[in-house]
Amino acid sequence: MRLGKLTSTDGNRTRSPWWTGLREDFIRWVTRRHRADGRQARITRDRAYILPTRQGYMLLAILLAMLLGSINYSNNMAFLLTFLLVGIGHNAMWYTHRNLLGLSITTLPVQPVFAGTRPQLRLRLEDTDRRAREALLVTIGDRGSQPAFVEPGQSADVTVALERLPRGIHHPRRQRLATRYPLGLLEAWTWLTLDTEILVYPAPIAARDTPLAAEEKHGGQVAHFRSLEGSPDEIREYRPGDAPNRIAWKAVARSGRLFVRDSTSGAGTPAWLDWDHVQGTDPEFRLGVLCHLVLKAHASGQPFGLRLPGHRLGPNRGLEHRDRCLRALATFGLPERGTS
Repeated sequence: MRLGKLTSTDGNRTRSPWWTGLREDFIRWVTRRHRADGRQARITRDRAYILPTRQGYMLLAILLAMLLGSINYSNNMAFLLTFLLVGIGHNAMWYTHRNLLGLSITTLPVQPVFAGTRPQLRLRLEDTDRRAREALLVTIGDRGSQPAFVEPGQSADVTVALERLPRGIHHPRRQRLATRYPLGLLEAWTWLTLDTEILVYPAPIAARDTPLAAEEKHGGQVAHFRSLEGSPDEIREYRPGDAPNRIAWKAVARSGRLFVRDSTSGAGTPAWLDWDHVQGTDPEFRLGVLCHLVLKAHASGQPFGLRLPGHRLGPNRGLEHRDRCLRALATFGLPERGTS
């Protein structure tokens, strides 16, 4: 499923729907021989394109006028200046095209975000031909990165802030890597189909600040879940994923090692976050409340489980369990979708 508006903007110009569709069809026709890139791609000559920019076309018109004037007046100095500028433009074309060739582009993992937050797509540009790369720009739709510089034999990371996406699993659409180095008279670009997963959690619906075992209220609707709060009666060593607010700082000061407070009764009777216990008819409201409760239960350090229609995650604790629960909420009832 592709998401997006019927119209998109390019600078101050708004593309009409028919022009956008025609442009997309033309790009698909041009890139039909390109295979899907997966998570990494390397720019070769058969996938790099180059055309003059607006300034380049203006220079061509000026050079044509200079050439006609030189022929008309048989002025050798005018001929010399005209052909000198043509030579400079020809060298600029060679440098612009070479600025892309041999680049290796790799997608980096995208941090999950909550609905309403812009995901950050990160790409790594790496030089494989031992030469510097200047003014590299990555765009996805109407979103672009800052110009990047890659030192010879090194790599640089670029970030593109995508549009806000609804909850679910998304895959970025076609990317465009371009450069106008060195004079801005020509633009060389390539189309990429790098794939990565963008996970968007439901937006948490923060309710009244109450203990984990109490009621959560939002807009007159109430979400209930079972929980037993145990008193911290055990000290154990820190394990990755333990909530920071359960660290026993006095024990840390005495021993120099990390310890956390553990609750034996809480471990024996975990909390259950249940879809059926959330009052309301809007599924997105229910998912938002459950997302808030998952975050709250994880912060308390108490084991908890999650029940959704057709899906159940047993009680556990830690970052991995929290992420599994949030992923289940993000993908509940939805197929994987592609961004536009």
